[in-house]
Order: sequence, then structure tokens, then C-alpha cells
Amino acid sequence: MNRRAVRIAVIGAGWAGLSCARLLQDAGLSPKVYEATKYVGGRARGLQISLGGKVHSLDNGQHLIVGAYACFRELFARYGDPQHAVFRSPDFDIRQSLGEGPAQVGGQATKTAQNEGPYKRMRLAQAKALQQWQAVALGGHSQPGRLRKALALSLAQLAWLQGAKRIPLKSLYELAALMRFAKSDPPRASCAVNDWLDPLQLKQSLVQRWIAALCESALNCPREQACALRLSTVLNEAMASAELDASHWLQQRCDLGELLVKPLLEGKTDSGERDRSGPLELHGSSRVLKLISTNVRPDDRGGDHSDPSSGWWLQIAGSEQLEGPFDHIVLALSPEQALALVQASLSCDNMPSLASLAKRLSELPKPLGILTRWILLPRKTMSDKQRRPELLLREQGAAAWLFPRSGSDCAGLVLSAQRDASEARREADEIQGRFGIQAADFKDIYERQAATPSTHGMHWPAFDRFKAASLWLAGDWVGDGSGQSLPASLESSLRSARACAHAITHAMTECPSLRARFDRALAP
Repeated sequence: MNRRAVRIAVIGAGWAGLSCARLLQDAGLSPKVYEATKYVGGRARGLQISLGGKVHSLDNGQHLIVGAYACFRELFARYGDPQHAVFRSPDFDIRQSLGEGPAQVGGQATKTAQNEGPYKRMRLAQAKALQQWQAVALGGHSQPGRLRKALALSLAQLAWLQGAKRIPLKSLYELAALMRFAKSDPPRASCAVNDWLDPLQLKQSLVQRWIAALCESALNCPREQACALRLSTVLNEAMASAELDASHWLQQRCDLGELLVKPLLEGKTDSGERDRSGPLELHGSSRVLKLISTNVRPDDRGGDHSDPSSGWWLQIAGSEQLEGPFDHIVLALSPEQALALVQASLSCDNMPSLASLAKRLSELPKPLGILTRWILLPRKTMSDKQRRPELLLREQGAAAWLFPRSGSDCAGLVLSAQRDASEARREADEIQGRFGIQAADFKDIYERQAATPSTHGMHWPAFDRFKAASLWLAGDWVGDGSGQSLPASLESSLRSARACAHAITHAMTECPSLRARFDRALAP
């Protein structure tokens, strides 16, 4: 196939669609990106939010990027601005509610953090000294031997325990047992979290609430339904990894749009030998209504092609002509959007691949919501270095994270795995009152379909499941073929997009130079 003849349509301009298109374009192809809305970035984009009479550049959701997330870091290192973010070892407070007393709402608390409110304050971080020894153990080896890796793993686990402050000894013992168990006894995909943890006989309420909070925030799923395999992946990457910086957190200094979405869309030219291609060809406000596959090009479907050709055609809302033909289609949509598009396409196409995809999409669990309450704090009493994220645990009800925004007086209160916006707001009110979080102003951002929950027994569809039909899948609900069971996250979204771009590029067997360009696209 001639390189110029390769026609690719990427449907969706979220993180998955933009990263897939960028990698394809930097490899020498010319993808077209179709986005239904006038915004790019999908469910992880920047927003201008008014708080206290001032407009702040924030996000539609405060996303936590944590744990050995190589794909994000590779893309950010290549396209992002290093001034916009930094990776640092985790350092956060844990506040556990000590009772079920009435909580006041509206930003008024009976006691403050300084005089020990109705909660216990603890701290969990990674000890710097042990991290330095971990670096010595790895010795700069990209592929350390078994003994080095085992030593580095032990030091990584000890770094967490050494960095624990005011956490009861019995709870620390159970946390250590949990980390060892996640590494030594990985569960099956069909195993539920509660069944997997039964042999440990965990008794400490702090550890029980910690596990539930991880299920909610990392898996976007209630503990009772959560997948043990994906939880163990989170534990292994975030807390029990031999890699030195595997558990480091991203601390962003800009909104999510500026962080990576805009750089992917606009491209970047390096000062060295590698030149990055220019802006992506984006068709905004172009909702794709139907996918049509044909072996003969209809005369009235536009395009300057001298020979009939097979391929995919797109019916765009508001347009009388079809777009195409395309040799490859990348569906970079949410499961609900993809299902609606595929079902609409079944009426005009009898391809078994579309029917099979519709069935697979309908089997996925319904996505749950995430509430981000952006809070304008009454006054800035601490520097950015002193302000740490906080995990807020209650005896009953959802857990929450409080993320201070670097360089501003704002903080994001985040509740995951939510089914109802009104109930989520009520929970946020209760948490604010119980933990004494005062607000001069606030704004709620509720993403109704934020992420697919990682329920047990559910496998993500593979990115190349329908490659025979030149139909590819990309998104946080898609498997990237690596065998790693990540929960739905920005990282899983990027990995599946990279897998699509890699497969499409390497399918050009007559263009070895094209394959080489893609391999260089993510080279350090």
C-alpha cells in the first residue's frame, strides 16, 4: 500500500484519539480527527471556573495520575512543557473520621484541624533515605537482575512504612501484609476483592477503609463489586514496585488541556534533528452519525478517486456528502458513544464485526460518575510545598480526596464511583462539615459517565479485536494487548491509543521506513 494512499479516520478528540492521531501523523501518515463537540480533551480537559469573583483555570475533573505510568510520561516528555508539571514521591495526609456525630454543612466546622477535630490525622509518604538506597540497589540498570530487583522491591515497601506517621502499628502491619500479598498472590480476573482478601483476615478499620477508598478512587467501583486483579495492579504499581519512581505522582501546574491535550493537537518542533509534524487535521463539531462499509465507491459520495475502492465511509451530521473512503477507523469514544454509533450503523451495514462490537459494548458495566467540588479556600495559610493532598475516610459513606491546586487558593474535593449527582453533592456537604473544610466559594463539576467501573469478571475489549475489518478501539475501557490489567484511567486510554497507532503503522509492510519513524516517535 502506498503511504500517501493510507486514509485514517480517528473518531473522538479525547486523550485517546488525540494521542493516536499524533503518533500516526508523526510517523508520516495523515489522520483526520472527527469530534462531535467544539471542545477537545474529552472527560479530561481544562475549564474556566469562576470562584469568588475571579476566573480560575481548572479542570472538569481532578485526575490523579499515579504509578509506573510510562505512556503518559513518554508523551509528556516529548510533547509537553516540563514547566507545567513535576513528578514527586507521594506525600499525603490521611484523615479518618472518629465517629458518626452530626456534621455541619456550608463550610462551618465545630473544630479545626489545629485543635484536633472529630477525626484522626495521619500521614503516608515515601522515606527519602530508603528511596536513595533503592536507587543504589537498582544501580542505574534498565533491566536489573533478580536479586537487585528483589532488594529494590523490599526497599520500596519499607520506604512507605518508614514514611508512615501516626498510623497505628497494627494497621501498618496489615498494610505491609497487603503489599506482600498483592505481589505474591495475584488474583484471577474473575475474582472479587473481598474474596481475594479473605485469607488475610484484615481486621483494622483503617485498612478496610483504605481498600474501599482505593476501589472507589482508582477503580471507580464500590468495593463489593471491584475486580481484585485490577486492584492488585494498582497496589503493585503504586506501592510495591521495584522501579524507583513508579509510585510518583504528577503535580500539575496547569489545567489538563494545557498539560497534554493542546500539545498533542498542535504538535511541536524540536530544536534537534527530530522535527515533529504540525497541527492535527481536526474536524470539530462534526458528529459521526453512521459508519458505512462498502466494496464499491458510490458516485455521489464525493472525493477525487480514479478507481473504485473499498473502505469505510462516515455520515456526518449536517452534511449531505459522506466522508471517505478510509482504510482504517479508530473509535476513540466512550463505550456509550461507541455503542450508539455502532447501533445506528447496523441498519445500513450487515458486517458481522459491527454486530459483534455492539454486543461487546452492551456487556460492559455502565460508567459511574465523579464529582469534583472546586473549593476556594478562605485564605492561603501554607505554601505549595506545605500543602499536601488528603485522603478523607469515614466509617460509613464514600471516601474523598482533597487535592490542593498548585499556585492558587483552590482545592478539588473528589468523590468517585457515584451514581447520582444530588446524592454526590449531599455527600460532599457532609464531608466538608465533618472534616472542617471551609469554603469562601465552590463550584461542583459532575461527570455523569466519568469512567467504566472495574467490576470483577469483566475483561476490557482488545484494541485489535476487529482488526480484520480495519476497525480499531482506543479508550480507557480498552485493553492494549500487554496483558496488564489497568483500571479505566488516563494511562489505560493512552496505552490503547499507542497500541492502535503502532499496529496500523506496522501493518504497512511495504513501508519499513514508516515503521521506523513510528518506533522513533517515542524514543527518548
